[in-house]
Amino acid sequence: MKHIVGIDLGSSKICGAVGKISSNAKLQIIGITSVVCSGLNKSVVIDIDSTAESIKQCISQLECMTDSQISEGYISLPGGICELVKNTGMVAISSEDREIKQSDVDRVIEAAKLISVSFDKEIVGVEPEQYIVDGYDNIKDPRGMSGERLEVEAQVVMAQSTVVSNLLKSVNKAGLKVSGIVLGPSAISEAVLKKEEKDMGTALVDIGAETIDISIYKGTKLKYTSIIQLGGANITNDISVCLKVPYSEGERLKLKYGSLVKGKETDDDKITIKDSYDNLMEIDRDLLIDIIHARVEELLHLIKENLLSSEIYKEVSGVVIVGGGISLFRGIIDLSKEIFNKPVRIGSPEYVGAASPMYVNAVGIVAHAANNAKLNDILSEQSDEHSYENKKTKKQNKKGKNEFASKVKEFFADFF
Repeated sequence: MKHIVGIDLGSSKICGAVGKISSNAKLQIIGITSVVCSGLNKSVVIDIDSTAESIKQCISQLECMTDSQISEGYISLPGGICELVKNTGMVAISSEDREIKQSDVDRVIEAAKLISVSFDKEIVGVEPEQYIVDGYDNIKDPRGMSGERLEVEAQVVMAQSTVVSNLLKSVNKAGLKVSGIVLGPSAISEAVLKKEEKDMGTALVDIGAETIDISIYKGTKLKYTSIIQLGGANITNDISVCLKVPYSEGERLKLKYGSLVKGKETDDDKITIKDSYDNLMEIDRDLLIDIIHARVEELLHLIKENLLSSEIYKEVSGVVIVGGGISLFRGIIDLSKEIFNKPVRIGSPEYVGAASPMYVNAVGIVAHAANNAKLNDILSEQSDEHSYENKKTKKQNKKGKNEFASKVKEFFADFF
């Protein structure tokens, strides 16, 4: 099978992943990379040329890694900038044998899109919650089943037309064809959430540089999405202002020494930093930790307030944190547990070479597309087998009819 490419357009960087489905039907990530991007602000394109250039760099690096040419790929939209509207669709099964095919699923999805949309928004996708066949519900995939009537209960995903248009323009300008758009929470959940977590109820918190995307899954269904216009860049800015160092130096200090835990014996008490005039100076490590801790604590409290406003937070059994914003800080799990008062873990894709919270979105996009591709392949094989069996049966029936006809002729021959 050809390579599947996923592009995660973040506020500070663009991550790309390439995967392929191996002979044993398992997904392998064969290339992953990230490049700095200054063309996006809070998940919205503010400079098409700059964004397109960063996408080109990302694609070029992926092509070198995989020794292949990349002309198309999937992208994601953050859940927080989307609006979810619940709706249902219903169609009659079109085939004579009443077997549900892909065309029927496509038609019922289109039927679910029949809702009122304001002039400044557009429908970018549909997230099916369940299918219903002749009144039988909780069906995840109806293809191959038999029935008279197919229904779907779904979340229709809408977004600002200008946001989507500028995103697609940036990707197209980079010479990449968009194969499809995946909702961010769906992509991330594909990469890091276990089935039990989706069933029991889990809050998924994606902390990026400038935004925090929050979503809640319950009973395998996406129940809530929201966005907070803050992120890891605020921590960098605090370090820069408090220590009077350039922003780039603040980012370096955050990435190299970022921690929420003081007093480790292996740590040096002093850190050498560069001020705005390239002069070297020393600061106490504990001071840096205090600056980081204060902002991280605030962010976590804001996340909790947001989750509480969802009205289903009490049904959440745990919290999974992803993204490069704060997930790599030492001590983040303990502090998060203390504030959320729930079990917390850091989510990372379970793929060789891509096991980092920074890459969950890019890997999740690939996994989401791969699962659909595998399912289509399986259904295609089943359809071919079904077609073969029908031909075989017809052939046997024809043979049986011919044998029967010859016996009838012999029978009448005895009388004439």
